Amino acid sequence: MPTGATDRVLRPIRRSVEVIIVALFAVLTSAVFVQVIARYVFNQPPAWTEELARFCQVWIILLSCSICLRKGSHLAVDYLGPLLAPGIRKAVAVFTGCLVAIYSAVVVIWGVRLLMIGLVQTSPAMQLNMGLIYLVFPVAGGLMLLESILATVARARGSEGP
Repeated sequence: MPTGATDRVLRPIRRSVEVIIVALFAVLTSAVFVQVIARYVFNQPPAWTEELARFCQVWIILLSCSICLRKGSHLAVDYLGPLLAPGIRKAVAVFTGCLVAIYSAVVVIWGVRLLMIGLVQTSPAMQLNMGLIYLVFPVAGGLMLLESILATVARARGSEGP
């Protein structure tokens, strides 16, 4: 797992991501609550609540991916793993870690491209610059890339961690 210096640098970043996720979840919950009340009390839900909830959900899901990678709690199908010899299991874990890192790098690259497109677009209901929404792709992709590299290096060194 991370060394002392790496951990000192990453701790505030990781904590910030967790705080942002909790804040976004609070905003999402509030927006959905407002929409439900407006729909059933006034029979007229505001359009912005659905859009805000959707944007918050996208940010929450993508930012949470880096936490899942760090903790090793991402979705995995592990039928074959326990049957493999420890050396082969380690090689497969390193290989899959490299694939996740490549995928994360692609998310960053294409996320930057999408961000550039979004800078000239606005959302329909809230009139937000879509660049703010698409910013999550390079940010989350970068966090996933970092966490996947750290986890892969830890596996390659032999510490079984997440």
